Amino acid sequence: MKLMIATVTACLLLTACATDEHKREMEHFDDGNAFFAKERFEPSQKAHQRVLDESPDSPFRIHALLGSADAYYMDKEYIASAPVYARFVELYPQDELTPQALFYEGMSYFQDMVPMKKDQTNAGKALGVFKEFVRKYPTHFATPFALEKISRLNDRLMEKEYDIAFFYFNTTAYVSCIDRVDSLLETWPTTRFKADALLLKGKSYLAEQAYSKGKAVLNQLVADFPETPAGKEAAALLAAKH
Repeated sequence: MKLMIATVTACLLLTACATDEHKREMEHFDDGNAFFAKERFEPSQKAHQRVLDESPDSPFRIHALLGSADAYYMDKEYIASAPVYARFVELYPQDELTPQALFYEGMSYFQDMVPMKKDQTNAGKALGVFKEFVRKYPTHFATPFALEKISRLNDRLMEKEYDIAFFYFNTTAYVSCIDRVDSLLETWPTTRFKADALLLKGKSYLAEQAYSKGKAVLNQLVADFPETPAGKEAAALLAAKH
């Protein structure tokens, strides 16, 4: 989905009705749009920001705020664009451009995600924003894009949660491993990592000498996933304990 800037029609109407006292803010606003059209996003953002800073009661303010966010986004300054889009949503919840602002708030966090081995805070923020978008605008043309992002983000976050549990298991932090597995399965009960996560949990209980709990988890694993490598390993562990 391509980014849209504030509607040109609205800008022209505002320009036509402007009085002398608005000329300076009009010039800043026009500069912002002109720079944006030339893909000079940093001066575009600064021009829009001048409207926001110098003319708090300006009729151009709503479009300048979105213009500032769009300029940040197109300049790949995602950590800066996200809160500006969020501010637009907060200030103008009923505006026709609010769905666009909310979607690109999510996209800002999505674009600013870091590699899997690092902290996934922005992935979590993006997921929350896209879920809010789908809830508020289920029939919007961008909803399929948001749903696709939700699917990708869920998979990314559940993989990260499993990796953390696996790390705890390998470092013999078994109680922490169990807690992470419980969190994973509570949040994503049908995760593709369920069999492997149950195996980690069962083996962690055994390592902690909580044998009855360990056997219960391994029996569940064998019953639910008998043909998986994790299920077969669980069956072998149970047989060895008898």
